[in-house]
This record gives sequence, structure tokens and C-alpha cells, in this order.
Amino acid sequence: MNSYPIELLAQYAPLMFVAGLTEGAQAPQSPSSSHQTNLNNTPSSPIQSPKSQPDGPSLNGRLNDPFESLISRLRTTMATRRKGTVWDTERGKSFQVILVDKNIRFPPRKIQPTSPRQDGSPVQHPQNYGPPRSPLSPLTPSSPLYPDGLIAPIWVRKHIELVPSVFVLFLRLSESPAMASPLEGRQEIEKEEERKRDAELAAEILQRKKTTSERGIKLTVVLLASRRMLDDPSLDTRLSFIRRQSNLDTRAALFVLSPVSQPELADFVKSLQSALYESAKDYYAAHSKRIRRKRHRQPQANATILPNANGALIGRPLREIGWIVRYEYKLALFAEFRMEEELARKHYEDCWSALVEMFGSTAILPPRTKRWAEAKVLADCIAIKLCKLYLYSNECSMAMSVFNRHLHKFADLSKGWGIGEETFEFWSWMARQHRILAELLELALRAGFKIPVIPTPTAAALGAAGHMVGGYGGVNGTKESLAFSMGLNPANILQHPGYHYYTAAKCTLQRYERFLAILEQETAQPGTMSQSPGFANEKKVEHHAVVIELYIKAYELFKKFRTGQSRQTVYIAHRIAETYYASGNYDAAIRFFERIARMYRREQWSDLLKPILSMWYDCARQSGDIELTIKLLIEIMGSNVVQDEEEHASLPDDLVAILKNSPLPSPESSPLTIDLPESPAIFDCGAVFWRSDVSVGESAPFQLFVASPSNLSLSSLPITSLRIYFGGDHSPIVVSHTAGGQSDDVRRVNVGHMLLDKKTELNTKANLRWNVGQTQVFAGTVTSMVPLILKVSKVVFVLKEGDWTIEIPIHVHTSQNSTFKPRPALAPPRWLSSLSDQPARFIPVYRTNSSTTNVRPKPHLLDLQFEHPSPAYMNERYPIQMNIKNNDERELELIVDVLLQPSEDESVNRILFEDQESTSLIKGLSFGTVAPGQIVTKTMFLVSSGTPGNRILDISIQSKAICKSPSFPTSTLSPHDSPASDTSETLETLMVPVKQPITSHTETAYHRLAGPLRSLLDLTLFDHGVFNPSVQAITTTKIGNDGPWDLEIGKVVWKPVDVAQARLFDTSMDPDDDSLPLVLPPRDYYAIVSRYNLALDESVRTDHSIPCPGHLEVSWKREGADSFNTTVVALPSFNPPQDGIIGILLSPATAKLHQPVPITLTIQNRQAAHTADLILQTESSEAFVIAGPRSCRLPTLLPSTSVDVRFNVVPLMCGMCRLPTFKVFDRRRLGLQPQDSEGEETIVMQPVPIVDERWDLRRSDKDEKELPLHVPASGGLLSPRDGVVIVVLPTT
Repeated sequence: MNSYPIELLAQYAPLMFVAGLTEGAQAPQSPSSSHQTNLNNTPSSPIQSPKSQPDGPSLNGRLNDPFESLISRLRTTMATRRKGTVWDTERGKSFQVILVDKNIRFPPRKIQPTSPRQDGSPVQHPQNYGPPRSPLSPLTPSSPLYPDGLIAPIWVRKHIELVPSVFVLFLRLSESPAMASPLEGRQEIEKEEERKRDAELAAEILQRKKTTSERGIKLTVVLLASRRMLDDPSLDTRLSFIRRQSNLDTRAALFVLSPVSQPELADFVKSLQSALYESAKDYYAAHSKRIRRKRHRQPQANATILPNANGALIGRPLREIGWIVRYEYKLALFAEFRMEEELARKHYEDCWSALVEMFGSTAILPPRTKRWAEAKVLADCIAIKLCKLYLYSNECSMAMSVFNRHLHKFADLSKGWGIGEETFEFWSWMARQHRILAELLELALRAGFKIPVIPTPTAAALGAAGHMVGGYGGVNGTKESLAFSMGLNPANILQHPGYHYYTAAKCTLQRYERFLAILEQETAQPGTMSQSPGFANEKKVEHHAVVIELYIKAYELFKKFRTGQSRQTVYIAHRIAETYYASGNYDAAIRFFERIARMYRREQWSDLLKPILSMWYDCARQSGDIELTIKLLIEIMGSNVVQDEEEHASLPDDLVAILKNSPLPSPESSPLTIDLPESPAIFDCGAVFWRSDVSVGESAPFQLFVASPSNLSLSSLPITSLRIYFGGDHSPIVVSHTAGGQSDDVRRVNVGHMLLDKKTELNTKANLRWNVGQTQVFAGTVTSMVPLILKVSKVVFVLKEGDWTIEIPIHVHTSQNSTFKPRPALAPPRWLSSLSDQPARFIPVYRTNSSTTNVRPKPHLLDLQFEHPSPAYMNERYPIQMNIKNNDERELELIVDVLLQPSEDESVNRILFEDQESTSLIKGLSFGTVAPGQIVTKTMFLVSSGTPGNRILDISIQSKAICKSPSFPTSTLSPHDSPASDTSETLETLMVPVKQPITSHTETAYHRLAGPLRSLLDLTLFDHGVFNPSVQAITTTKIGNDGPWDLEIGKVVWKPVDVAQARLFDTSMDPDDDSLPLVLPPRDYYAIVSRYNLALDESVRTDHSIPCPGHLEVSWKREGADSFNTTVVALPSFNPPQDGIIGILLSPATAKLHQPVPITLTIQNRQAAHTADLILQTESSEAFVIAGPRSCRLPTLLPSTSVDVRFNVVPLMCGMCRLPTFKVFDRRRLGLQPQDSEGEETIVMQPVPIVDERWDLRRSDKDEKELPLHVPASGGLLSPRDGVVIVVLPTT
């Protein structure tokens, strides 16, 4: 920004003069009324006031004075805004504060027009001087803008430094000495002295008030008083007197300040500026109104121009368009003072458009004149101003649009001025524009401005925008969607300042090229250009220094703003190095070339690397760095940089000449090693191994191909030896040079057999001179006594010439890690089979990783056997014995992993091995070191759950050979080359069948209980815990051994479960049973009989299922095992058969002849919803005499109730006698039937089955194989012999 006046670029803020805070403050002085109007020559030293001089107190006294401290802090607090700030983020209610003397004088507003004498002194023309005018008006002959100037920076400086909008005057309020006592009154002489001082103070304020009122400047007075004075009751009276006498305003014109703390002082200054800001805005608004009035009455083009002393006119008057430029610029400036940025932008735009109109006419602004240059500077500054104002509003695309419009418009105008793109002036101007924009953006970013990121429009946004554009907007149409639909001009995207610094550097290079072309032309044929001031100034410019400065700034900014890996920074560094090279600063260029080449090599930018190598090589030669020159020359030979064939062919000779003619840097120098792993080598080396893997101690055949470039002969290189390395610290194969040998395109060299170790070195000889495109094949075998990945790691070429020894290591191409593609001579991999035929015969090698071979250790011989008593039982701790035998000749260290595969039913199984337990994997079980022939045994346990089936175990045995005294030490290998040590892995799979150890079978029969049923009206049925059984279930459970091994049954335990409808009545299990424990052979059983009482409620009638109220736990073990296992035997649910109405006959089994026998017939209504209307009939019997009802109607039975009918019978004969027959019928009404013509209901007598309580035993309704007993169609007794029989015994 130094190339433009800072007054035209600064961010304007209202100007505030602060007086009374310093003695002799450095403030600009206005020109006096002696018509000295050249403000550039105005002295800057202020006029000192005699009253402002101190009376002479000591320095210590001044420092201890609280008012001196207050004034010092006020100076610091008030003047916080830097002068000439271009980017101001805190613009708003802040002032540009300048500390001035109390007697500062303002520059005159208007003066009488004068014209200069021949000796330079002004002279007045009273006869035609005209009205007074501004000293800086184009109509004033003494003005620097006379007669056709536009805007001078000194006019802007007047408003930002010389004429304030607010004048703040700090004065000390006089104070009387403190009274000794509050009761003492003040003397009249003290009051009179106080009034006198207040009058003098008011007079001083009034004098300043007159000067400020003439200019419309707001005057504010701040009186400094002590804290004691603030409590004085006379303070308000004194302040009112001072205000009236000095004619101060009533608002924001008088303040009182006492010594306060720094935070309070800062708040006071802030509130003071806030109170005066509106007055400042009013001041600049008044200026704008005055400018608008003058714009409406613009002066005519033929306005009177005063002649000089000789009577001649000076220039042409300012045209109407020029006055428009002036007025628009002034309106924009005053709007900017008022922080009306949008209005300022409008006036700046109008001013720029008017300037462009003026530039369009060479009659108004002739090119290459002083006014033309001033107008051009003004246009550039206005464009930057517009960019800044748009950036303030975050309208970045508009800012760039204004900038690009300015460039394009003035580029077109430059063609008409004769300074188009072919001139250095044009490119100098372009570079200046981009540089000033970059500096503006840099200031903005430093102040916290954020460059926006342009979002990528989505398909939906583009579709919506396209619909909006097609319909000329809509409800949902936005500016962003419109911009996306119409496309965003990339030139209007705001870039970071590094981009514009880079563009400025490119423009400066174009400027330098045009200058060199004109300089060459003027040197060959001098013309008018050599006499121009611009050309003379251009000769003084250090173009390369300017370009380097711009490139370095761009480099730093691109590095700061890069996202991810940006190659633009490296490219700019490349341009910096080129500029250093062009300027002759070779050392600096070398430093940059080293940095750039490192990345270009790594990322294989060969096209960019080639020109760098040429310049770098030239820099190394010019700087005298022999070692760097040799290194670059060898890299150039491999990279094929030089395009000229003759020059390229002479590169080996140049290297030899350098080695012959250049001394060593020091006599004790070590060999110069030139290692370029990321650059193409001068030789292309590739290795092929015939076999993919070999065992330890076995020979591995290999061939190493070394090919020279197809366009360069390397026969002149003094190669004395070649070393072939196989990785690690093994000794190499050394091939020494000897003359002679074959001269074919392909030569074979047999290097023999190489045993890899650290001591043995294989030496051989061969012709180490390569012609153009010649290939030498070094064939041999190599043996390793340790496992490793064998490959040819590198080939070292040793060159000796004079005192120089150069080693060039070349890394061999591998299919795993290849930096550069091999030349066609080595691609694809192939094996030289014969040289007898021409051309040589090769066998293609299609194996992957053909450049390496894996030296594997010998396999380990292990024998794994399992011993286990199959099958395994559920929940059993099943032992599996592993026997591992070492059949190898080496000691082996064994580690075992056991993996239990998940079962099909996803049950949780466990494996136990020593102190480890897992449901899936046990890892790292050490079996120790096993000697040859030794067998090691360990046992693991398997615990199975879930369902029976197969359990699969995967066993992995990792074995490692233990070499106590190896013949060859372990080589040092890189991590990539490190093979697996002498280890092996043996995998086995074991399938274990799993069965249930205990089988169970349960048979269930159901017996009706003959007791009376509880009535529905019995409220005790609803009590908690009341159990009313009606059926008894009898179960027989058989526990058997279904396996091939004897089982020892330890105990059988009943585990009850709370079930509301069932309870255990009794069981054959006895805790004191002496039969347990017992041995249960295969296919043998152990039976348990149990009885359960069942209560049939509504839920049982619905689903006919009652859970068993417990289960059995059987403790068992294999015979001879240490501990018992437990198996849970689940018992089936009960499904009792359903009854309706049933009769149960209870009779004794025996009777005495002629003695009465009681018999009870219980009739139960087991239905849930139907009542029973019963009729009882009794038939006679020959063997018994019955006493009881013969035929009767029984009471109506409600659901779930019963009735007992009792009889007494007397036996009449002995033996097996059948009791009388009892018949019970249920009367059922079927309703009206179609066949009943009389309309009577049909009554059906349904027989009720009667069972003998002694023989009542039934299976479940779900068991179709066991049917209920026969029910006679006529009703009556239900028994195996169709009757109840008792044994009648004779009476004894």
C-alpha cells in the first residue's frame, strides 16, 4: 500500500481534537491567514500557549500529583486508535483522537483568490478577484489543484488531521484551600478570587467556542476537579455560571472529572465518545448538505480563471464531469465518516463511473500527464475502497466483481493510452492492483475476517433454483439458489491473499520481460523511450527482489491456508528458486531446489523435476560445489533431462572431466556416496529367483539383470567394481572390472555360489563397461543357513578416477516395493536360458514376487494323539488327554491353542485346561521344551450343556526349534525382510460326541377321589392357600443308563416347585434308602413311584394341563470318577381326563355272612356350568338284602357339587358275590323338536356312569392307546366285570 497515498485508503473515523492534556503536544498546525495555502508545507510543530507552561514544581512533585497521573492516563486512554488504519473492525462509535495544544488554529475555510508573481510571491487582483474560495479549490490559483485538479490527498488529510468534528477541552477547575473546620465560613476574599478565576475560565472557553462555532464544531469542556470539590455544595452554582458565561450547549458540553481508577477512567472516555458521536455525525451531515447544494449549482466550464502576472491563462478549467467526481467523492467520504457504508458505496460507485467517463476522452484527461496520473491513482484507491466496504458487509463476490471490473475496464483504456499489455507500465500497474488487494485481505484476516467457503450445490438445490429461474422467482426462491442455478463466476470467488501475491509476482515477471525487450530495443536503436522518466525509473527497479518478495509472501500464505497436501506451495517455491537462479543468487536457489526436488522425487513429478535438475546443476557449477555437481550430473544421466542428443551423449565425458580436473575437498575424504533411491538410476537393475521358496541350507538360483539406458553409452564411466548385496549385514558378491569379454547386447556373468554370512566374501571378475542399451546378467546361487526372505537389496557401483572414489548404490526393483517402473528390457520378469541363439532366449517368469525367495525352516515332525472315553455326557467334566511326541531331531518348544467351536443350539460349553477356563478359546498353553523322541502329556476337560450332539475342538500346536549352539548367528534384517523364525504350526480337529447320561420315562394314571366336592357357597374356597383336590395322579418314572459305560447313581433328590393345582402326596423315594448309591449298568433302570393330588379348576378344564410341582435331580458319575455330576430330570405335565356327572361306589372288599355292610354311592357333578336332575334306581340281588331307597329322585346338583347316598346290605351267601345294581339317570330337556306336534318338550334320560372306587384308574385323554372302561348303554355300574364283587366270608 506504500505506492498509494494512505489518506485515500485509510478507514475514516470522526476526528476529535483533545486539548489541555499535554504541554507542547505534537499536533498539525493550520496555515495562517497570510494566504499560505500549500498544506503540504505546513509546519507540524504546534503553537505553545504561555499559560500552559508550568510554574516550576519539581519532577517528583509532578509525579506525585494525582492530576498529573490522571492527565497521563487520559493521554493513553484517549489516543487508542492508530493513525492511518486501513482495516478497522472496531469502527462505529470510535474517534480518531489527536492531542493538540489549547491554542491550536484551524486552517482557513476560504481565502481571496491570488495568482503567483514571477518570483513566486502571491499578488492580489482587487479588480477581478471574485468571491473568496477554499484554498484547495480548483478555482483558486494558488491551489495545487488549479485549474483542473480533482481530489488531492491533502484535502482528505485536512478532514482526518486538521479540522475536527468535535473539540474536547480539558481545563483545571480552581479550588480554594480546604477549611480547617466545617463550622468555619469562607472569607469573602476567597469567594471573590474564586469568581474571578471562574470568569477567566469562562472567557477562555468562550474564546475557543467562537472558533469552533464558526466551523460548526462541537465544543465540549471537561473540568478536572478533586474529589473534595465534588462534594462542595457550591459546585453546581459555579458550573452553571461557567456554562452561561461561555455560551456552552446544554447537551454533552460540560463534564467534571476527578482522579479515578483506570477502569472508571476507561468507562468515562467511552461514555464521553458515545455522547459526542451524534454531534460528530451531525457535523459531517452538514458538510454533505453543503456539498449537495453546490452540486446542484455546478460552475460552468467557462468560469473565470485568474491570469498569472503576465496575463496568460494557466491550463483549462475543470469540466462538469470533473466537478461531479469531486462532489461524489466528498459525499462518499463524509458518508464514511458517519458510518453510512451503503451510502458511501453508492457515491464511490458514481465517482468511479464518472472517472471512467473522464478517462474515455483524451481531451479531458490527456495520457501521461500529471492530472491523468492523479486521476488514475484516485480511481485505483476508489476501487480498493469499494472492495473494502463490500468485504465489511461479507459480500465477497461483489468485492471481487468490483475489483475485476476495475482491472478489465482500465486494461481496455490502457490500450488507447498506448500502454497496453506489451508495455511494462501496464504490468506494473496490474501487479500493484493485486498486491494492494492482497495487503488489504492480509490486514482483514489479521483482524479476524474469515474467507467464506463456497458450498457445493446439491441436486435438489439446483433443481429448485432452476424452477425458480424458469418461473422468475417464487416463494422459496433465494439469492443463493439463483446464484447456483446461473453459475458462479470463478473470478468472483474471494481467494486468500496468497493468490493475489502470486498473481502480482507473475505480473511483475511480465513487467520485467517487457522491460528487457524495450531495453534491448533501445540498446540496439535508441529512441524516445530511453528519454522518458518512466523508463529511467524502471532501470532503478530491482525486479527480481520484488518478485522474490511477492513469491515468498504467497508461499507463506499458501502454506498457512492449505487444506491437506497442497502442491501449490512447492510450485511457488519452484518459482522462487527460478527467480533466485535468474538473479544470480545461486546459493539461495540451491537451498530451494533441494527442498522442491525432495517432494518432486517422492511423488514422481518427473516433468517438473527435469527443468529443476538443469537449473540446479548450473547453480552447483557456478557456486563451485563439486560434490553436488557430481551428484546432479549422475541424476541427470538417469533422468534423461537434456533434450539435445549430443549434449546428452556427452554427460559421461563431462563427469569424467570433472573427476580428472577437480581436487578432493580434503585429502582424507571418504568415498563419495551418491544414493538416489527416489530418482531414476543410471542403470536399471532387476533380480529374478528361479524358485519361490527353498529350505534352510538349500541353494537358491538367481539372476541379476543390469541394463544401461537405451540412448546413452556408459562405457566411458570408470567403473572399477560392482558389489551385490542380499540384505542385512551379509558380505556382498564383489565383481571387479576386467577388460575383454563379449560385446553382445546381452552378456552373462557367472558369479558362482554364495554362502550368506558376515565373513565370507565372494569375488569374481567381469567386464563392467556398458554400451548403449546393453544388459549384463549376473547368475549364481545363494544359500542361507537361517530362515529369511532372500532378495537382492542393492547393487553398488564403484567409480574411481584420479583421487576420487564414488559409490553409487542402486536399489533393485522388486515386485513388492518398486519406486520406478523398470525399463522395457527388464519387464516382464524373465529368466535367461540360453545365449547360443541370437537373440538370447528368455523364459518368462509369471510368479508373483519373483524378485524374492522365501528361505523356510525345515518342517517340524510332531505326532499328536488323543485319549478320551467316548462318548461324553452332558454336564460332565469330560477328560481329554493329549499326547504329543517329538519325532524331530531338534528340541522343540511347544505352545498349544484350543478353540471350541460353537454348537448348533448355541448353548454355552466350556473347556478347562490347567488353570484356564473359557467358552471359546484357550490360548498360549505351554507344553515346555520337548526333546527328540520325548512324549509330553496333558489333560484338558470339556463340559457340555444344551442338547446332545457333536462338540468340535480345533487344536493348534505352535512349535519353535531351540538352537543351543547355532552354526551361523542370526543376521540383522530389516523389518520387511525379517522372515518367520524356525517355527511351525500343526493343526488338528477333534470331534467329541455328547449324549445324555440319564434317560427317563414317566407313565401317569389318574384316579378320582370319592370325597364330597366343596359347595360353591363355601367361602373358604376363596382363602389363600386352600387346596381342594378332586383327582389323584399316579406316576412311575424310570431312570435308565443309555450309554456304554456303567454309571454310579449317588442320590435322587426331589426338588419341589410351587404349583397351585398340584401337590405331591407321597413317593417311593426315601432319604434313608440303603439301595443308593448303586451301580446302574447299561440299559438298566431305576424306578420311582409317586402320587400327586390335583385340583381341577376352570383353567384346567380349558387347557387340560397342570405342571408337575417339582423335578428330580440325579447325582451320578462314571464308575471310578472322582466327583459326582448332576442331571436334572424334568417330569411331564398332568393332563387328567375330563368328567361330567359321575357316580363313585365305595364298598369294602370283604364282608361277613348275615352281617350288615355299609355302602356309599357318591354322585359328583363335575361340570362347570350345568346342573344335574338325577333319578336313582336300585335293582335287587340274590346274594344280598338291601336296606335303602329303591327308586328316588335326588336333589338337584349344582356344578362342582356332590351328594352321598348310603346303603346297608346283608350278605345271604358266601363266596364271590355281586352287589345290587345301582342306576342313575340325568333328566335332560331338549326343548321343542320338529317332530313334536303337540308342542311339548322332549325329556331325555341320560345314564350316569358309576365306577368302583377300588378299580378307578385311567390314562390321559391325550393317550389314544388307553381307552376308558366300558359304559353300559342302559346306565349302571362301570367295572371290569360289569358289577361290583365282594368276598363274603362265613361267620366264625
